Amino acid sequence: MIRKLLFFAALLLGFTLNVNAQSASSMKWSEICSGKMPADWYGSDEAQQIADNLLKYQKNSGGWMKNIEFHKAADTGGANEHSCLDNGATTMEMRYLAKVYQKTLVEKYKESFLKALDMLFTAEKGCGGWSQYWPLSGKGSYQDYITFNDDLMTNIMKILRDIAGNKGDFADIADEATRGKCQASFDKAVEVIIKCQVDDNGTPAAWCAQHDTITFLPMEGRPHELPSISGSESASLLSYLMTIEQPSEALQNTIHTAVAWLDAHKYKENAAVEDFTNANGEADRRIVERAGSAVWGRFIQLGGETGKQNYDVFFKKLKDRGKSRSYTQNGKTYTYTEYEIATKSYNPEKAYQPIFAIYDDNLQHLYYRYMYHYEDAPDSVDWKGCTVPTSLNALRRTKYQFMGSWPLNVIKNEYPNWKQRIENQQGAEGYTPHELSGTTYTNSDPNTTYHFEGGISVSNSNGKGYNKGKSETVKYSASTLYTASLPEGMKVGKVQFYGYDNYDEDAYIAAFNGNDYSATDYVFPAKNGDEMTYVSHTLTPASPIEGSFTFKLGKKQCCLIITVYEINNASGIQEVEHVLSDNAKVYCLQGIQVANPTKGIYIQNDKKYVVR
Repeated sequence: MIRKLLFFAALLLGFTLNVNAQSASSMKWSEICSGKMPADWYGSDEAQQIADNLLKYQKNSGGWMKNIEFHKAADTGGANEHSCLDNGATTMEMRYLAKVYQKTLVEKYKESFLKALDMLFTAEKGCGGWSQYWPLSGKGSYQDYITFNDDLMTNIMKILRDIAGNKGDFADIADEATRGKCQASFDKAVEVIIKCQVDDNGTPAAWCAQHDTITFLPMEGRPHELPSISGSESASLLSYLMTIEQPSEALQNTIHTAVAWLDAHKYKENAAVEDFTNANGEADRRIVERAGSAVWGRFIQLGGETGKQNYDVFFKKLKDRGKSRSYTQNGKTYTYTEYEIATKSYNPEKAYQPIFAIYDDNLQHLYYRYMYHYEDAPDSVDWKGCTVPTSLNALRRTKYQFMGSWPLNVIKNEYPNWKQRIENQQGAEGYTPHELSGTTYTNSDPNTTYHFEGGISVSNSNGKGYNKGKSETVKYSASTLYTASLPEGMKVGKVQFYGYDNYDEDAYIAAFNGNDYSATDYVFPAKNGDEMTYVSHTLTPASPIEGSFTFKLGKKQCCLIITVYEINNASGIQEVEHVLSDNAKVYCLQGIQVANPTKGIYIQNDKKYVVR
């Protein structure tokens, strides 16, 4: 009987490993790096073999190249090539190594991770920000600019913030001094983002995909990526900036003004971009009517004196490099300089309209040529007598996202949510607010207890695991009793529930702190299609809450940010940290040493100490 059990156990283990192997090989590299495999898999032999492959192909400069599936790759080029930060390169590999290190504690994976981190420090510009590659080309290429394109900047900032936080996959992978460097690097990146916000004739606007490292002006990218304000990159930047806790007044102003500018510069209201098959049987895109939606340009032309100054800089650059491009049509060859292509096609009267260009090695006479039509428009004859298109073609429309609704969710959902959070912080006189959100979430216990910064946890008895909603909210299921456990000594004067109903039927707060409520007392309105209505409900208990409180939702799941308002202690807060020679942390609480305490709040002799 025992032999049979061992046989079946071995069979089951082999089956499980085979399933993991199959699922790993069928996944994208980005999915594996982001943690889509089971947690224990990152300690497996297979995971270590992949990590060894990363070490083998790590560049001498510290990073990796982009667009390589390292769990499948057999050869990834030489070690002397530049490291890449575009398309998630290097930061993805760092996240993978951190996961494997936490499960194995194999030192070589930590060393490789820290080598890549040192490269991030070295590659950051003096003003803040990073370029696509390190070392730089040094040839004035667009690849040397401060780059927001493809979330390059935010991917780096995310990992720096995670390392500085010393939690999850990054717990103790870097020492305290290195974590401090991560925070300093992160702060410098925030500063340069603020500096790069385009000044639209005295009005703060948004951002281009890349900016100059000295003037911070918007700059060109590839031949179809003209200096402009980007609806796509600006939306991604804003989305990330609104996750930063305790934003400075300068950063708050940047967010407010950038959202306002994008909201005022839609290309078309009640519209969306749709994929379709055109009359020629080609895959194509077009703009269609869609209630509640809107469309922006990927590249929005600058206007007024700001436009003139920026485009004069761009045109001079093209003139100074003096590059010519030729094209043969009907047996005749037409030769153009890049300078004349750009200056003669640019129309200053088209300010704030989307601009387009065609990047095709067979059509180099169209490089840097300004076009103002997205959908098919009649050709024209240019100043040299060459027949040229005035619009994008189906191939260009489908191969590149020139138009889209990128800022829509930022404006309609994320920004109102962020404003509410800022108001909560500013209106918390007499309280210390503790936000329970996707931003402050640290981890979950196997028994579905969610832990947040500040030592607060939320548990449930129905086996509901942690999941995020939109705008850094957390999903809470209906008819499930949740218990929020507070650190010792914390007294709570009120609790705010802010968020939206995730379904098409009204939800509500059914119970809080031992009190039941009706379906009409604290309502979260039903979704209308994809439209969510964010609402805020603040509940105040009859007496301060200590230890824990419970809550339950009625009817439907809601996605919420819960803010717990701790009553401030009139005696004040003291926090003293000492690091001993063995790096063990000891906190001195009123003269009493507490070795390696858990995060939270400690009260001794009417004094409050916060351990973070």
